[in-house]
Amino acid sequence: MRLLLFFFIGFLSFFYFSEVLSRVVKGIRYSFFGIFLTLLGFFIGFFGQSTFTGGVSTLLALFLIGAGLGLIMHHFLSRRFIFFQKAERGFALKHENGFERFLEIMPGALTWLALTSPIWLSFTLPYAVAYLILIADVYWLLTAFRIAILILIGYRKMKWAESQNWQKLLQKDFPGTWEKYHHLILIPTYKEALYILKPTFDAITSSNYPKNKIFIAVGFEERDDPQKIKETEEYLKKIEKKIAGVFTTIHPYNLPGEVAGQGSNKNWMIKHIVPEIEKRNIKIEDVFVTTLDADFVIHREFLSGALHKYLSLPNQERDKRTFTGVFLYHNNYWQTPTPMRLMAAGTSFWQLAEMVGSDKYMNYSSMSISLKALLDIGGWIPDKVNDDNGFYWKAYFHFNGDYKVVPHFLPISGDAVQDTTLLKTFQNQYLQIKRWAYGVEHIPFIIRQYFTKDMDFWNKTDRVLFKIWGDLKWGFLAIFVTFGSLLIPIVNPNFRASVLSVNLPIVSSWILTITFLGLFATIYVHEKVAPKRPKEWSAFKKLWSYIQWLLVPLILITISSLPAIDAQTSLMFGRKLEFRVTNKARLREKI
Repeated sequence: MRLLLFFFIGFLSFFYFSEVLSRVVKGIRYSFFGIFLTLLGFFIGFFGQSTFTGGVSTLLALFLIGAGLGLIMHHFLSRRFIFFQKAERGFALKHENGFERFLEIMPGALTWLALTSPIWLSFTLPYAVAYLILIADVYWLLTAFRIAILILIGYRKMKWAESQNWQKLLQKDFPGTWEKYHHLILIPTYKEALYILKPTFDAITSSNYPKNKIFIAVGFEERDDPQKIKETEEYLKKIEKKIAGVFTTIHPYNLPGEVAGQGSNKNWMIKHIVPEIEKRNIKIEDVFVTTLDADFVIHREFLSGALHKYLSLPNQERDKRTFTGVFLYHNNYWQTPTPMRLMAAGTSFWQLAEMVGSDKYMNYSSMSISLKALLDIGGWIPDKVNDDNGFYWKAYFHFNGDYKVVPHFLPISGDAVQDTTLLKTFQNQYLQIKRWAYGVEHIPFIIRQYFTKDMDFWNKTDRVLFKIWGDLKWGFLAIFVTFGSLLIPIVNPNFRASVLSVNLPIVSSWILTITFLGLFATIYVHEKVAPKRPKEWSAFKKLWSYIQWLLVPLILITISSLPAIDAQTSLMFGRKLEFRVTNKARLREKI
């Protein structure tokens, strides 16, 4: 463990020292000094035993190697070359496809290295692995309590937001300004039946915002069921008079440069709806766009609250932001099986915690944005499956780092995963998480933009590391902390004789048990916001709905981690994922 500690101390200290050096001395290529320190470290490691005793040579060597690599890495990331700028850029352009393929392999490779580290590291460094597991346990503990606190804060913010009359606040706070804004709600749909779409439309038409300033846009897919399209269009004609208007588009299948999915569909919608808006003499600057999944039911104050949040920001800032509500999966919550309920609740509360506690919260499922900003950004990336994650990074680099997702904390209710059979439900849940985790497909685009855009170094480095670490821990961390300590003595029997071998499982289990206490915040908020349990439920079924949380560790390892590993591994081996709509079946409504 000391070896790793000295290496990382050297790396981090000289990485940050490089920033100071680069600001004080302009134009210096300190990467050459980094090479010198690295080579010196190797020299001392191999030949320094006679000069330094007691293992000092090894510790000093690792410190110098870390320091040298810290200098080289900072020079490479900040200057975007290591030694010779022209030659290295020429080499990168010549091998652009190879670098892109390498970046596709990287997330999966890092995950598998981390997952298998208790095996291959235990042969030579069993104590280092043991301490890494303890560090991971403590990280898991701190993360759990951090999320618990943020969930409680987020819940209070949501309840406060729900209690406000945002339409009156618009009139009070922005008189003479808010009236010009029209809401355009984009709803791409594929395979969702009318009984799924109808509550979505009805919630919009019931919004506490002037109805003559609300447009609903529904984007069908060409390959969808013609009967479903016909039924939906007939219902839209019935509600059209309640609002300013309804737009419908049909997105052709298999257009060049596109992957069939929500992103390409929404681009098609915007392309064909903007001219229609302009025909009505409505300025692009006066349109506020909200995207919704087909099953999303918005709060009555959602549109007014989102616009109020937008107008509350300074003029120079508001068009560089997107706005989001709180995601709750309550439409069919008590109909779906227990594992799916836990995934739905976990996703909701994790998103809520991230909204409160992170300035790097990324777009997820729904967003509100001015139409002008949306057009400036250029819409969604059309050839990627994970449209929300891709939009975030496209917007972030478009605005040179001055982009954030701003929560307004008004709720959106969606569907928890449910299909017509239990097996299909599990399959759909797995594939949905896999699609979400497939956001790693944007890593090549992110890294390419990182090295080509002139932006604040620390801002973009912080965001990119946050992305890479988020993808990595999604796939490996739950499995690592659960099974890592069990593998060391199996791989290295000599480790069994140590005191650490005896204490590691005990200490680890105690930390994980304490971590479980963080769930109480989730359970408390869950009981406050979840729909009431069905009256016809038996006493046993109601009891089980309270103790279902005992399954959380199993859910984290299986339904959460395994799809993420699968997604990263698929990309690593070049198996591109196609967009797959999660089937929605609210059984009671259908019956």
